[in-house]
Amino acid sequence: MNTSHGEERFRFHVLGPVRAERDGKPLQLGSPQQRAALAILLLRGGRPITTSELVDGLWGDTPPDEAEATVRAYLSRLSAELEPGRPPGAPARLLVPSGDGYASHAPAATLDAAVFEQHLTAALAARDAGDVAGAHERLTAALALWEGTPLAALPGPYAARERERLTDLGALAREEFYGCALTLGRHTDAVTELRALVTEHPLRERARGLLMLALHRAGRQAEALTVFADARRLLAKERGTGPGPELTRLHEQVLAGDPALSAPPPPAPTATTAATGPDRLPPGIRDFTGREALLAEVRSALAGGDGRPVAVAVLTGPGGVGKSTLAVHVGRALRAAYPGGRFHLDLRGSGDTPVTGDAALTRLLAALGVADSALPEGPARQAALYRSLISERRVLLLLDDVRDAAQVLPLLPAAPGCAVLVTSRSADLDLPGARRIAVEAMEEKEALAMLEAVAGATGAGAAATSARSVVTACGRLPLAVRIAGSHLAVASSTPADLAARLRDERRRLEELHARDLDAECAFRVGYDALDPESARAFRLLAQPDATGLDAGAAAAVLDVPEPAPADAGAHAADLTAHLAAAGLLENLGGGRYRCHDLLKEFARRQSERSDSPPVRDAALLRLLDHHLATAVTALRRIRPDSPEPRHLHHSLETTGRPLADADDAHAWLRDAHPDLLDAVRQALALDVPEALRPAVDLLTVWGRLTAGTARHQDLAPPAGQALERARQRADDASAARALRLLAAPRYGADTYERAERDLRASLRLAESAADAYVLTTASHELGVVLLALGRPDEALPLLVRAEEGFRGEGATSCALEALAHTARAYVALRRADEALGAVNEATERARELGHGPTLALVLHEAGIVHLRADRAATAADRLREALAAEDIEPRREALLWARLAQCRLDQRQHREVVTAADRALALEAGLGDAYCRGLALAARGSAQLALGEPRLALGSLREAHDVLTRRGATEAAEVARLLDKEFPHHRAPSA
Repeated sequence: MNTSHGEERFRFHVLGPVRAERDGKPLQLGSPQQRAALAILLLRGGRPITTSELVDGLWGDTPPDEAEATVRAYLSRLSAELEPGRPPGAPARLLVPSGDGYASHAPAATLDAAVFEQHLTAALAARDAGDVAGAHERLTAALALWEGTPLAALPGPYAARERERLTDLGALAREEFYGCALTLGRHTDAVTELRALVTEHPLRERARGLLMLALHRAGRQAEALTVFADARRLLAKERGTGPGPELTRLHEQVLAGDPALSAPPPPAPTATTAATGPDRLPPGIRDFTGREALLAEVRSALAGGDGRPVAVAVLTGPGGVGKSTLAVHVGRALRAAYPGGRFHLDLRGSGDTPVTGDAALTRLLAALGVADSALPEGPARQAALYRSLISERRVLLLLDDVRDAAQVLPLLPAAPGCAVLVTSRSADLDLPGARRIAVEAMEEKEALAMLEAVAGATGAGAAATSARSVVTACGRLPLAVRIAGSHLAVASSTPADLAARLRDERRRLEELHARDLDAECAFRVGYDALDPESARAFRLLAQPDATGLDAGAAAAVLDVPEPAPADAGAHAADLTAHLAAAGLLENLGGGRYRCHDLLKEFARRQSERSDSPPVRDAALLRLLDHHLATAVTALRRIRPDSPEPRHLHHSLETTGRPLADADDAHAWLRDAHPDLLDAVRQALALDVPEALRPAVDLLTVWGRLTAGTARHQDLAPPAGQALERARQRADDASAARALRLLAAPRYGADTYERAERDLRASLRLAESAADAYVLTTASHELGVVLLALGRPDEALPLLVRAEEGFRGEGATSCALEALAHTARAYVALRRADEALGAVNEATERARELGHGPTLALVLHEAGIVHLRADRAATAADRLREALAAEDIEPRREALLWARLAQCRLDQRQHREVVTAADRALALEAGLGDAYCRGLALAARGSAQLALGEPRLALGSLREAHDVLTRRGATEAAEVARLLDKEFPHHRAPSA
């Protein structure tokens, strides 16, 4: 895409933010409207356009006064920037007047969109000719040109139309890319990216079909069928039709286990294999310069052939020295060598709240495409799943800002060919087999090259001497040099002026005994150059502990007016982009920004001098409000009748981030989880009463969203923090809600007793606070706990109360779940008629409701009730129906198979018992549900006895007894009695 024009080489980018380079140096393209004018000319491929057409393309029906004169001014300024050496009066070579308008004479090869379309056309031709590998290679080159949303943030109707056209072409290219990848047998690496594609374009049936095929080939049939169910529901809602014939046929093939869907054998990976896996590395720095010796050393540390052990390189050095930038640059340069995926985790080791190794492992599993509902319980099972997912993949991990080895060790892959890049300020970080590389300040020539790359030519003679003074004053630290260069690029300042200011600033700071003088001088100069609004934004955006903020979250922190949804956060986006251009924020891609921790510390000091504590607290509370509003939206998309949004204690002041549908909500949930925990923890640490109730509200909504998943346990620490705050402030309502969240049972015989204690305390506080939500919800949860403890007589009135409460306020799904549990209590009390009446009513109403997870739970309970009422055949029918429900969670699916095994045992279908139990155990192995495992083993052991396999039966029953006893399950006693009877000389201890 580099093409000469005379002796100059231009590059134009529209597949993301619009930008341009001449001879590798960025050009200043002006305002958004001016950049939009350039984009229009470039995208017309040399065809002329009249001035009036340009006006229409830029402003539509509402042009400003003197619009045509404004357009001519835009083109004049652009021509001067593109051709600065053109003599006065000489004709333009790139943006050329043509009749009553203009035309671009830039060659097509200089424009990324034109090159992309050429690659796409060639790829389609290669595919049609049967050259799938060649098509895959061309598509790899095509997609590598994309940097985000095309024509990002550009105004005007023309930009909107082209943005839509290019976005559709990009989606087509990605579909073709993954279609080729699946044909070449690369299904494992495609799942995560295909999920992202479906989330972005939920109505594209081909993308869903490719995801189904990839999941099927990965042995994840249940997830593949869920993708089809989601498509059927969404298409009916949006178009009033069902899936097309191709997607329907694929669904039937998956159901039937059609061998035609089997994957071809994958080719052996090589160092030049196209990088098809997820790419989660941050964007690279476009003007990266120097560091040749360090780059060679890091590459050498990661070099080697297939079959080598995992390579680990640890980059150590002080803050601001460029460790992370160097690591990202290397990772992007070696992209093709790691086709299994490239992942980045910020472990926040230099901050007050470093990420634990277990939390980092959870985030890495999410990046690998593991849904929350499929996340195993406990670090050991999560580590096993992680190892299995990358066992045949070559992946690159970039573990950023590591504090100690404990953060890293759970994440180190064992698969040969993988590599790990670690950055840390600790020179003592010791990892097995790691090569430690010290990163120090840049050489002077490197620092000067960086200054010129960021700021443009710094001149010769005296100017060059001043430039050397600038980089010396910055200590040749890349972070400080970049800020100084950004200041030169955007301010009317010369190197001599800047050098003098840095000298003065250094003398002043030395008198104050400031730390990190080299970086602090540059920070101060960059900060002082900001206008008041940008300076305020810089100070306030440094207040949250979050690793990154998008435009919506930034708008909340800054308290800027919320625009229409189409351009939500636009003003905040402008401010963050301006701060990034000044080198004071880092662009993470995808519209997210973060503040380097040294800059964050500097900004917080400035805020302490300029902003009162209430101003700083209010910024964090607005962010909490934004997160709560978005979580409420997510809950309404996923479970529209949930009671939580109607019972918030805090009155929302914002609408939060818009979420289009349940898929969008699930994607946001996965990505936002750590940010929400940070926001709650930080808000509760504030010594202001206004923080408690919105924090508790967010935890309450988040608890509903994560219910039944391993992530729910992450809420325990902030819930404990909230409980302590509530007790300090004598806020019974908040204490009741925090106790309810803390009551979730865990493994062990004591957990149900603890849950009972906490729920009863929650109910007492809710009674005094007249909190109807907790009275209803905690009654339901306590009733379920008492059922598990074998006390149905105590459970029944609580469950009846809960069902009536939920039904009274229209929380239909919760009411049906409570009614199904009520039926369980009836049957345990030998009131079979009432049990069957209640469960049959719940079943019929759940079918009418059409909410997959609720239907699966109700049918599961119906199976138990019918089985205990000696109606095993009906019980089996209900359980099979539940297994076919939409959106069934993996944990529910495993438990349903275990219950089906019990039904088959009652029907004396012993081979079917073993089959169903083995299916339950296979699903449970990746999740860690001890209760499910105990039930399945007990059923299998009983069937093995009947089949004349006593040795196998003894092993199954012993393990079942052990698991159920540790889980505190009442079924352990029944297993113990069977062992006592059948194996009196080898029995487990009687319960």
